[in-house]
Amino acid sequence: MNACPVCKAKNQDSSLFCKKCGSKMSGSEFREKKEKVLGEKKKFPWPTAILVMVAVILGAIAYWVIEGETPANSKVSAQPRVAVNADYAGQKIPMTDLSPNIENGMIIIPLHVVLNRKLVRFEYEGSGKKVPMLSYITQAGRVVTAVSLCKSCQSTRFHINGKTLVCNSCETTWDLETLKGVSGSSVNDPPDIIAGKVDQCCIQIDEKIVAQWKPKA
Repeated sequence: MNACPVCKAKNQDSSLFCKKCGSKMSGSEFREKKEKVLGEKKKFPWPTAILVMVAVILGAIAYWVIEGETPANSKVSAQPRVAVNADYAGQKIPMTDLSPNIENGMIIIPLHVVLNRKLVRFEYEGSGKKVPMLSYITQAGRVVTAVSLCKSCQSTRFHINGKTLVCNSCETTWDLETLKGVSGSSVNDPPDIIAGKVDQCCIQIDEKIVAQWKPKA
Protein backbone atom coordinates (compact mmCIF):
# COMPACT_ATOMS: atom_id res chain seq x y z
CA MET A 1 0.00 0.00 0.00
CA ASN A 2 1.11 3.59 -0.64
CA ALA A 3 0.23 6.51 1.68
CA CYS A 4 -1.02 9.80 0.24
CA PRO A 5 1.60 12.56 0.87
CA VAL A 6 -1.23 15.01 1.74
CA CYS A 7 -3.96 13.18 3.70
CA LYS A 8 -2.04 9.99 4.50
CA ALA A 9 -4.87 7.81 3.19
CA LYS A 10 -3.87 4.33 2.09
CA ASN A 11 -3.86 3.76 -1.66
CA GLN A 12 -2.84 0.96 -3.99
CA ASP A 13 0.81 1.07 -5.12
CA SER A 14 -0.34 1.50 -8.72
CA SER A 15 -2.62 4.49 -7.95
CA LEU A 16 -1.65 7.76 -9.64
CA PHE A 17 -4.02 9.92 -7.53
CA CYS A 18 -5.29 9.61 -3.96
CA LYS A 19 -8.73 8.02 -3.78
CA LYS A 20 -9.66 10.28 -0.84
CA CYS A 21 -8.32 13.76 -1.58
CA GLY A 22 -7.32 13.42 -5.23
CA SER A 23 -3.73 14.51 -4.66
CA LYS A 24 -1.05 13.17 -6.96
CA MET A 25 0.68 10.19 -5.43
CA SER A 26 4.45 10.21 -4.95
CA GLY A 27 6.34 8.14 -7.52
CA SER A 28 3.54 8.39 -10.10
CA GLU A 29 5.68 10.47 -12.44
CA PHE A 30 8.35 7.74 -12.48
CA ARG A 31 5.73 5.09 -13.14
CA GLU A 32 4.26 7.08 -16.01
CA LYS A 33 7.67 7.44 -17.65
CA LYS A 34 8.41 3.73 -17.12
CA GLU A 35 5.10 2.67 -18.65
CA LYS A 36 5.69 4.99 -21.61
CA VAL A 37 9.15 3.52 -22.26
CA LEU A 38 7.92 -0.04 -21.93
CA GLY A 39 5.04 0.70 -24.27
CA GLU A 40 7.41 2.05 -26.90
CA LYS A 41 9.60 -1.06 -26.66
CA LYS A 42 6.64 -3.29 -27.34
CA LYS A 43 6.01 -1.62 -30.67
CA PHE A 44 7.50 -3.79 -33.48
CA PRO A 45 9.42 -1.86 -36.16
CA TRP A 46 7.47 -3.30 -39.11
CA PRO A 47 9.03 -1.11 -41.85
CA THR A 48 12.54 -2.16 -40.80
CA ALA A 49 11.55 -5.83 -40.58
CA ILE A 50 10.02 -5.75 -44.05
CA LEU A 51 13.16 -4.18 -45.53
CA VAL A 52 15.31 -6.87 -43.90
CA MET A 53 13.08 -9.64 -45.25
CA VAL A 54 13.17 -8.19 -48.77
CA ALA A 55 16.97 -7.95 -48.63
CA VAL A 56 17.27 -11.58 -47.53
CA ILE A 57 14.95 -12.80 -50.32
CA LEU A 58 16.79 -10.79 -52.99
CA GLY A 59 20.12 -12.11 -51.73
CA ALA A 60 18.89 -15.70 -51.94
CA ILE A 61 17.63 -15.16 -55.49
CA ALA A 62 20.94 -13.60 -56.53
CA TYR A 63 22.88 -16.53 -55.08
CA TRP A 64 20.69 -19.04 -56.91
CA VAL A 65 21.13 -17.22 -60.21
CA ILE A 66 24.89 -16.72 -59.87
CA GLU A 67 26.02 -19.82 -57.97
CA GLY A 68 23.12 -22.20 -57.95
CA GLU A 69 23.08 -23.18 -61.59
CA THR A 70 24.21 -26.72 -62.33
CA PRO A 71 27.40 -26.60 -64.44
CA ALA A 72 27.49 -28.29 -67.83
CA ASN A 73 29.29 -31.60 -68.00
CA SER A 74 32.42 -31.14 -70.09
CA LYS A 75 32.64 -34.91 -70.62
CA VAL A 76 29.60 -34.78 -72.91
CA SER A 77 31.19 -32.34 -75.34
CA ALA A 78 34.28 -34.55 -75.36
CA GLN A 79 32.35 -37.56 -76.67
CA PRO A 80 32.85 -38.58 -80.32
CA ARG A 81 30.47 -37.23 -82.92
CA VAL A 82 29.07 -40.08 -85.00
CA ALA A 83 25.98 -38.68 -86.69
CA VAL A 84 24.50 -35.52 -88.16
CA ASN A 85 22.46 -33.23 -85.94
CA ALA A 86 19.30 -34.80 -84.54
CA ASP A 87 16.05 -32.95 -83.85
CA TYR A 88 14.03 -34.39 -80.95
CA ALA A 89 11.61 -31.46 -80.66
CA GLY A 90 8.15 -32.72 -79.73
CA GLN A 91 9.39 -36.31 -79.43
CA LYS A 92 9.29 -38.66 -76.44
CA ILE A 93 11.76 -41.50 -76.96
CA PRO A 94 11.73 -44.51 -74.61
CA MET A 95 14.70 -46.72 -73.76
CA THR A 96 15.41 -49.76 -75.90
CA ASP A 97 16.89 -52.72 -74.01
CA LEU A 98 19.74 -54.70 -75.54
CA SER A 99 22.29 -57.26 -74.41
CA PRO A 100 25.98 -56.33 -74.64
CA ASN A 101 28.88 -58.58 -75.56
CA ILE A 102 31.99 -58.87 -73.39
CA GLU A 103 35.17 -59.43 -75.39
CA ASN A 104 38.82 -58.86 -74.49
CA GLY A 105 37.92 -56.77 -71.43
CA MET A 106 35.53 -54.54 -73.38
CA ILE A 107 31.75 -54.13 -73.10
CA ILE A 108 30.50 -53.93 -76.67
CA ILE A 109 27.16 -52.71 -78.04
CA PRO A 110 26.22 -52.20 -81.71
CA LEU A 111 26.48 -48.59 -82.84
CA HIS A 112 23.71 -48.89 -85.45
CA VAL A 113 21.15 -49.77 -82.74
CA VAL A 114 22.01 -46.67 -80.74
CA LEU A 115 21.87 -44.52 -83.87
CA ASN A 116 18.45 -45.90 -84.79
CA ARG A 117 16.86 -46.06 -81.32
CA LYS A 118 18.54 -42.90 -79.93
CA LEU A 119 18.48 -44.20 -76.34
CA VAL A 120 19.39 -47.72 -75.21
CA ARG A 121 19.82 -49.52 -71.88
CA PHE A 122 22.06 -52.51 -71.16
CA GLU A 123 23.55 -54.18 -68.10
CA TYR A 124 27.09 -55.16 -67.27
CA GLU A 125 27.29 -58.22 -65.03
CA GLY A 126 30.65 -59.32 -63.70
CA SER A 127 32.90 -59.38 -60.66
CA GLY A 128 29.83 -60.14 -58.55
CA LYS A 129 27.98 -56.95 -59.43
CA LYS A 130 25.49 -55.56 -61.90
CA VAL A 131 25.81 -52.07 -63.33
CA PRO A 132 22.98 -50.64 -65.46
CA MET A 133 24.28 -48.64 -68.41
CA LEU A 134 22.80 -46.36 -71.05
CA SER A 135 23.85 -44.84 -74.31
CA TYR A 136 22.19 -42.06 -76.29
CA ILE A 137 22.76 -39.74 -79.22
CA THR A 138 22.80 -36.01 -78.48
CA GLN A 139 21.23 -33.44 -80.78
CA ALA A 140 24.71 -32.59 -82.03
CA GLY A 141 25.20 -36.24 -83.03
CA ARG A 142 27.52 -37.25 -80.18
CA VAL A 143 27.31 -40.69 -78.58
CA VAL A 144 27.17 -40.62 -74.77
CA THR A 145 27.66 -43.67 -72.53
CA ALA A 146 26.89 -43.50 -68.82
CA VAL A 147 25.69 -45.40 -65.78
CA SER A 148 21.91 -45.68 -66.04
CA LEU A 149 21.10 -44.58 -62.49
CA CYS A 150 19.21 -41.63 -61.04
CA LYS A 151 20.98 -40.96 -57.74
CA SER A 152 17.92 -39.33 -56.17
CA CYS A 153 15.35 -42.11 -56.60
CA GLN A 154 17.61 -45.02 -57.67
CA SER A 155 15.64 -45.57 -60.86
CA THR A 156 17.59 -47.11 -63.74
CA ARG A 157 15.24 -46.11 -66.55
CA PHE A 158 15.10 -42.85 -68.50
CA HIS A 159 13.56 -41.40 -71.64
CA ILE A 160 14.23 -38.50 -73.98
CA ASN A 161 11.68 -35.71 -74.05
CA GLY A 162 12.53 -33.03 -76.60
CA LYS A 163 15.84 -31.52 -75.51
CA THR A 164 16.05 -33.31 -72.16
CA LEU A 165 16.95 -36.65 -70.61
CA VAL A 166 14.26 -37.53 -68.05
CA CYS A 167 14.19 -39.98 -65.15
CA ASN A 168 11.10 -42.19 -65.52
CA SER A 169 10.50 -42.26 -61.76
CA CYS A 170 11.17 -38.86 -60.16
CA GLU A 171 11.05 -36.94 -63.49
CA THR A 172 14.28 -35.06 -62.86
CA THR A 173 15.43 -33.59 -66.18
CA TRP A 174 18.86 -32.79 -67.60
CA ASP A 175 19.80 -31.00 -70.80
CA LEU A 176 20.46 -33.72 -73.37
CA GLU A 177 23.44 -31.93 -74.89
CA THR A 178 25.25 -30.97 -71.65
CA LEU A 179 23.65 -33.05 -68.85
CA LYS A 180 23.16 -29.76 -67.05
CA GLY A 181 20.30 -30.03 -64.54
CA VAL A 182 17.01 -28.44 -65.59
CA SER A 183 14.48 -29.42 -62.92
CA GLY A 184 13.78 -32.01 -60.25
CA SER A 185 15.33 -33.41 -57.09
CA SER A 186 18.56 -34.74 -58.63
CA VAL A 187 19.62 -31.89 -60.95
CA ASN A 188 23.12 -31.79 -59.46
CA ASP A 189 23.66 -35.53 -59.98
CA PRO A 190 23.24 -36.53 -63.63
CA PRO A 191 24.09 -40.10 -64.72
CA ASP A 192 27.84 -40.71 -64.35
CA ILE A 193 29.52 -40.69 -67.75
CA ILE A 194 31.85 -43.60 -68.51
CA ALA A 195 33.35 -42.72 -71.86
CA GLY A 196 33.60 -45.37 -74.55
CA LYS A 197 35.45 -45.82 -77.81
CA VAL A 198 33.51 -45.72 -81.06
CA ASP A 199 34.37 -47.29 -84.38
CA GLN A 200 32.31 -47.87 -87.52
CA CYS A 201 30.27 -50.71 -86.05
CA CYS A 202 30.52 -50.69 -82.25
CA ILE A 203 30.69 -48.75 -79.02
CA GLN A 204 33.28 -50.21 -76.65
CA ILE A 205 33.54 -49.48 -72.93
CA ASP A 206 36.39 -50.61 -70.68
CA GLU A 207 35.06 -53.42 -68.48
CA LYS A 208 37.45 -52.56 -65.61
CA ILE A 209 36.16 -48.99 -65.33
CA VAL A 210 32.56 -50.17 -65.14
CA ALA A 211 33.42 -52.94 -62.66
CA GLN A 212 35.16 -50.43 -60.39
CA TRP A 213 32.37 -47.86 -60.54
CA LYS A 214 30.68 -47.04 -57.25
CA PRO A 215 27.80 -44.63 -56.61
CA LYS A 216 28.74 -41.44 -54.80
CA ALA A 217 28.04 -41.44 -51.07
